Amino acid sequence: MITARSAGAAAVALAAAMGSSDAFAQTLVRNLVIAADPQPFSADDLLWMEVRAGDLQLADSMNIYASRSGVFVPLGEFSRVLELAVGVFPGQRRAEGWVLSPDRRLVVDLATRQATLQGRIIPFSTDQAAIYDGDLYVRADLLEQLLPVRIKADASAQVLALTATEALPFQQRAERDQRRASAVGDPQDEETRLATPYRLFTAPSFDVNIGGQLARDGVDQANRYDVRAAGDLLHAGLEAYAGSDDDGRISDARVTLSRKDPYGRALGPLGGTRAGVGDIFTPSMAIGAASYAGRGLYYTSAPLENLDLATPLNLRGELALGEDVELYVNEVLQRAQTSPVQGRYEFLDVPLAFGLNTLRLVFYGSQGQRREVVRRINFGTGQVEAGRFVLRLGAAEQGLTVFDVGGGETPMMAEAGAARLVALADYGLSPGLTLSAGAARYRPQGQATRTLGSFGLRGSLGAVAAQVDAAFDDQGGRGVTLGAAARPFGVSIVGRHSEYVGDFIDETRQLGVSDQAPLARATDLRLDGQVSGPRGLAVPLSFNVRRLQRADDSLTTNAELRASAPIGRYYASSSVVYEAEKTALASRRRWLGASDVTTLISARLQARAGVSYELSPDPGVDTAYATVDWQISDANALRLGVVRAIGPRPATSFQASNLWRARRFDLALNVAYETERKDWRIGLQLGFGFGYDPLERRYEMTRPGVAGGGAVAVNAWIDANGDGLRQRDEQGVGGLVVDTPAGAEVTDEAGRVFATGLGDAAVARIRLNDEAIDDPFLVGGAGVIEIVPRAGRTLVIDRPMARSAEVELTALFIREDGAARPLAALDVELVAERGGQAIRARSDHAGVLFFEGVPPGAYALRLQTDQARTQGMSLAAPVTLFVPADGGFVRGGEVRVRLGQDGQP
Repeated sequence: MITARSAGAAAVALAAAMGSSDAFAQTLVRNLVIAADPQPFSADDLLWMEVRAGDLQLADSMNIYASRSGVFVPLGEFSRVLELAVGVFPGQRRAEGWVLSPDRRLVVDLATRQATLQGRIIPFSTDQAAIYDGDLYVRADLLEQLLPVRIKADASAQVLALTATEALPFQQRAERDQRRASAVGDPQDEETRLATPYRLFTAPSFDVNIGGQLARDGVDQANRYDVRAAGDLLHAGLEAYAGSDDDGRISDARVTLSRKDPYGRALGPLGGTRAGVGDIFTPSMAIGAASYAGRGLYYTSAPLENLDLATPLNLRGELALGEDVELYVNEVLQRAQTSPVQGRYEFLDVPLAFGLNTLRLVFYGSQGQRREVVRRINFGTGQVEAGRFVLRLGAAEQGLTVFDVGGGETPMMAEAGAARLVALADYGLSPGLTLSAGAARYRPQGQATRTLGSFGLRGSLGAVAAQVDAAFDDQGGRGVTLGAAARPFGVSIVGRHSEYVGDFIDETRQLGVSDQAPLARATDLRLDGQVSGPRGLAVPLSFNVRRLQRADDSLTTNAELRASAPIGRYYASSSVVYEAEKTALASRRRWLGASDVTTLISARLQARAGVSYELSPDPGVDTAYATVDWQISDANALRLGVVRAIGPRPATSFQASNLWRARRFDLALNVAYETERKDWRIGLQLGFGFGYDPLERRYEMTRPGVAGGGAVAVNAWIDANGDGLRQRDEQGVGGLVVDTPAGAEVTDEAGRVFATGLGDAAVARIRLNDEAIDDPFLVGGAGVIEIVPRAGRTLVIDRPMARSAEVELTALFIREDGAARPLAALDVELVAERGGQAIRARSDHAGVLFFEGVPPGAYALRLQTDQARTQGMSLAAPVTLFVPADGGFVRGGEVRVRLGQDGQP
């Protein structure tokens, strides 16, 4: 039997006899040793297997050998796929590198039949590893000892499935990409930020709603309208509203000039994230003065989408005639408003979970229209960065508007016109501690004017976020509030307790209360979590409880449990409410409930039904309703509904609405009939908008909503001369999909589209998707555009495009004897001579490298730095290529790769 040792000795003796050099002898020894080793598989055992980690495909094909000895995986290629720093050196019959961290050194040596991992020696047999075709093939059981993976090979399905026992680099990168993509969509899309500077004047946008109603008895006749206008004026954003009463007389008017900048430059050198003058809302304190409407001015430098534990979230916005709005917090229905008040919706003290919250406002038109606005609010301690100063100011004549047109829907209070001044400041003392202070002069409802001062701290105690605030006023009142929040076991817990003495008035806990005794103490507790059900069903739950004790020992308790979840094709929401009130004269307790469900009967038919009821002390149904919405066509929708009120005065009402959604307006006919009184009503409502299209330089009549938020006008064309400016003879690009927060729009044959409904959030992201364009070789710039949307303002997005190329190259590994073989899982980058972001690709099992969307120009190819360094690879020769101006398919030749000097990395 010829062993490796005897073969080596014979080779040395033969080389000496022939007078050969030591190098020749060493090469001969190496070849004889390789030949002498038994091969645990042959070429006939080759299988091309897809490599997967769960739902993620890591490689569409890899050379796997399955023989009687087992399943063998190429260690070098497998490490490149997993992005591990392990290289194979066939000439030395070994592999070396490190796994996850440099201190976990890995060496696999076929000469000694030993692997070393972080100092631990792992012996292996001759049938567990072998050099073959330029790589080190390792049997699956040995590979599981060397790398943090578990492997399952399915030869019939040709799938190699792996399960990571530790987070591998490709998984960590995928998680980072997913976090970056959570707001922008595709992680591979290049993103750019487009400024929206304020102008001295821009053509304003308008929304108009006109409605009329006829009734049988002539008593409920109505003739209403509202008009909204928005645009830029005097280098600020102008928003104006005028609304009438049922007799067609103007009853409400509002106007505001404001500036917004989430990046902290709202007032230029004075900084700020938002500032305004006109009809505004003052800021809310953590304890003491609440947010109030009035005519005045405000300023804040606080982050637009952050709140602390003690500051209530008050949501306000425009609500058109005939619209209802529902508020979902983390997919749980929390509130609803069925009609506008002064043209607005208002949700006060919205309950939030600790951390990032998704708020979804769902608007329903009276004829079945549906639109959504999504906001994300980070709810935490209110800490600011160390050394940063945050200021919030507000000054207003509470309850008054800039233009007093009389009437209105809110009665004039005795406090109307009283000055309300609020100033709040936060300063970051350290990364974990923030100092807060505030002052206010205000007149609570039914109380005397008072001056208040407050101070507080925000910080964290381990995993618990906490804050404390104390306040005192010039009327002898004092109060202190403590808030804490945590998320144990995935459940958000937010608690807040306050104590008051000296008839202290805390509006944040009892806004609008004037005929009851002052609070002595108040406690709030909120829990938000998710319950897992059968078949993967996840049910989000929200529980809120508030307990108020007053100076006269009266006690009020309110508790509410809400849940919303998809169940098959149904979406169900339900709530249970407990109310208890105890005074010196009486005691009352009630249990109430409500449930509703929505389902799609077909693609164009949706049904909703709901019921509200009392559980105790007088069980029974209060109201029940059902509606059916039928989308007859893209332009025509029908709604049928019935509402049954049960109680002392039972009544049944039937409703029908027909909506015509034209390209430039909405027209609706509403009919209602009440059975008990035999009362009928017929209403007609028309809604439309006027938006200025800066590309066409003219007003365009649109469907309503253009004045309620931002808009974009996209201009896409083939930039033949590459100057970035569209010439008259340059062709437009139709079919470019413009994804906006309001939905998708598509450019016409001229390459233009006018998209509205972007809302008024801190930022909005517009994704330009060119996959639907007829010419697959056309490419543009950044795929995601970040803008700051503003009501009534249209931002132009120019999209010059050029024909690109698809480039194909072949990666080859050059052996020591000069032979070449395809090299899989090689990471390379194309770098343009003119600069810009590198274009990356990875070779497949056949060594093919494929680049898509390569713009015209000259390029150099380089190996990806980390992989080349860890695996000791370099280019055998420089690789350059040129993409012509008309793009197309470019075959770039070969990428020849070799190991470093003397086979060392």
